[in-house]
Parts: sequence; C-alpha cells; structure tokens
Amino acid sequence: MSQRSTALAPFPTPRPAADDGGMVVVAGVPDVPAWMVELCRRSGRSVRIEPVPGPVEDRIGLVATLAGRNVLVAGPHDAHPRPGTARVVAAVRDLPSDAAVLTEAAAAAAALDAVVVPVHGVPLSFGERSVGLTEALARGHRVLDAAVERLGADVPGLTVLPRLLRVRPHELVGEELEADLLVLGGPRPRIPARVGLVGCSAVQHAPCPVLLAARPA
Repeated sequence: MSQRSTALAPFPTPRPAADDGGMVVVAGVPDVPAWMVELCRRSGRSVRIEPVPGPVEDRIGLVATLAGRNVLVAGPHDAHPRPGTARVVAAVRDLPSDAAVLTEAAAAAAALDAVVVPVHGVPLSFGERSVGLTEALARGHRVLDAAVERLGADVPGLTVLPRLLRVRPHELVGEELEADLLVLGGPRPRIPARVGLVGCSAVQHAPCPVLLAARPA
C-alpha cells in the first residue's frame, strides 16, 4: 500500500446539505453504479453527479466540501465485479454515532442483493499482554453485536457477517479489502471541513466504490 497520505488536511467551507438526504456521486458519468441510481429513485432521493477531479488531493478536497451529505465515490470498479455473493462492508467505530453507516449499508445491500459485513478494528499496538486489550476486544464485540441487531431491525432477513479484526481502523479500508461497496462515516460539516485518516485511506486505496454516509456536526 502506498505510504502517501493526505489525512486530516483542511479544506474549504462545506456546502449546504440537501434537504432530501440526496446522494452526490463523485464519478465520471459512465461509472455511476446503476444500483445507486435505482436505490435513490425508489427512496425519492436526488442524485447529483460531480466529475472526478484528477489528483487524489483534489478528490479528497471535494469530499470535504460535501461534508454533511451522502457521497458515493465511484470509479472503474464496476467493470471488474467480484465473483460470488456481493458484499457490503460497513466500517463501524462506535454506536450510535455510526448509525447512519449501518442505515446506508442496509439499503445498499438490499439493492445489491448482498450480505453486510460490519467490521471493527482493534489495533495490533495492543499486544497480547497489553493493559486494555481485553476491554478493547470486549468493546469491539459489543459494537458489532449492536450493529447486527440494528441491521436486522432495519432489513429483516438480511444476512449479516460481523468481523472483529486486529488492524488499525484505516487499514480496514485498504487495497486488500474484499467488498463490492465500502460504507463508512463521512466528514462532519464543520469549519474547516476535514477528511480523517480512515476516509482518506478509503478514497485513495479502496478497491471498490466508497459510500461516505452523512453525519451531523
């Protein structure tokens, strides 16, 4: 994985969010996933396309200005779909703060006929004998148990496969991710707007479309 990072870089003031909770798709027009267009049509949400900027720094900057909106960063991934059952991976750090991540993941999974894989990372910096490791693991399991319960309530019958991984959170969303869609929390609409380490890593390195769920300030 590239060591280059633009994490925590400040960008201009966020744009006002749409009232209908619409989706902003950062993509070239041919790369907009058909399932996303259909999902928004069925839910009555608007879809607006923003052209993909060239340098990755500009792409992250655009995502920052869209803080407070649902943003799908698409690309040429759909030309090479994964074999087998579709997977929507939802990166969950904490609940209820990441509730929007689960809501968007469940809706996308229903549109894709996919399973949802909520993931939570516990860093390897917690050694096997580290003080706090037991609590960190227990907390991770509690977060995932709550995620499974919430997803099941949102979409009864949805297949949910939770995973607790010993990695840093930003490593969950890199090049080795096995997913057809990655969902994580987007930047909060603050001034200056910032895209955090996990979001930057996802936009730069994820091998699939990335959906950044809108979060309040």
